[in-house]
Amino acid sequence: MSFSQTIITHQWANADLTPASGSITCALTKRITNGGVSIVPASEVSVNLNGSGAISQALTSNADPGTTPTDSQWRIDVRVAGATEESYLITVPPGPGTVDLGTLLPGAEQIQ
Repeated sequence: MSFSQTIITHQWANADLTPASGSITCALTKRITNGGVSIVPASEVSVNLNGSGAISQALTSNADPGTTPTDSQWRIDVRVAGATEESYLITVPPGPGTVDLGTLLPGAEQIQ
C-alpha cells in the first residue's frame, strides 16, 4: 500500500458574513511511513484563505491502511485576522476525495 491524499476544504467568514482573511498551517505530529516512504513532521503545509475566505488543500492521509504509526495526527493552526488563533489535531481520511475541515473539527481535540 502507499499514501493517498484527500482535498481538505473549508470557508471562514466574519461576523458580518464577509469573507475572512488569514492562513492555515498543517503539520504532522510525528513521522508517518507507508510503502517504503516516510513523511517527516518538519514538512509544514501553509495555505492562505482566498478572496472568498476559503481553502482547498491536498493533505496526505495519516489513516491509510499500512501507515505507521497509527497514532499520528495533523496539527491544524488556524490564523484568521481579528480572531484568536486556534489549533486542532485531526485525522485526514484516506483519499482520493474531498472532505470539509468542519466535519473533522467537531471531534477534533482543540489544543490550548
